[in-house]
Amino acid sequence: MDVAIPDLDSVGRQFIRLERSKKPKMLVVDDEPDNLDLLYRTFRRDFQVLRAESGTSALEVLAIEGEVAVIISDQRMPEMKGTEFLSRTVPQFPDTIRIILTGFTDVEDLVDAINTGQVYKFITKPWDPSELKSVVQQAAANYDLLKQRAEELTRVHAQTMLLNTILQVTRQATDLESLLTSIAAAFGQTYAADGGDALRELGRSPRSDG
Repeated sequence: MDVAIPDLDSVGRQFIRLERSKKPKMLVVDDEPDNLDLLYRTFRRDFQVLRAESGTSALEVLAIEGEVAVIISDQRMPEMKGTEFLSRTVPQFPDTIRIILTGFTDVEDLVDAINTGQVYKFITKPWDPSELKSVVQQAAANYDLLKQRAEELTRVHAQTMLLNTILQVTRQATDLESLLTSIAAAFGQTYAADGGDALRELGRSPRSDG
């Protein structure tokens, strides 16, 4: 009986591609509704754009929505400056790329924020749509690269654990049925699938992309 073992690298990449097929999330923060609306209209085709009118409100949005790829925040807002808001997002969302919009010369605050890694870049107001789009595209590319590296590390770690488990159960198995059942369970745990799905995959030859 020939048993086709699915290509682990291919399976891992399928999960990654499914996750990346969604629009990346962006959070825009500004206390002026007209600016929020303009930012929304500028980026809605390429991003799932979330909006907030203050730093406090933006933190509440992040608490509900989770990590976003890019945050664009105005600097001068009531209650909380943009740099203060962004600094509060760093511990929980270190990979998020942060951009400040400012019409003032808050040089000290901005330099400190950039030097400490809290802000990727600042754009002066009134901002040019083409310039801002270019900056955001680069920011999103940087974010995607960070996530790719993290996913690759996670995938390699998962494959190593799975292969070690397969080696162990192979030594301990007394017959083919128990061997396949143990391997299927390990495969399912590693790739967040149930044992039945994994077992069906083990009996199926990998499909070619053609």
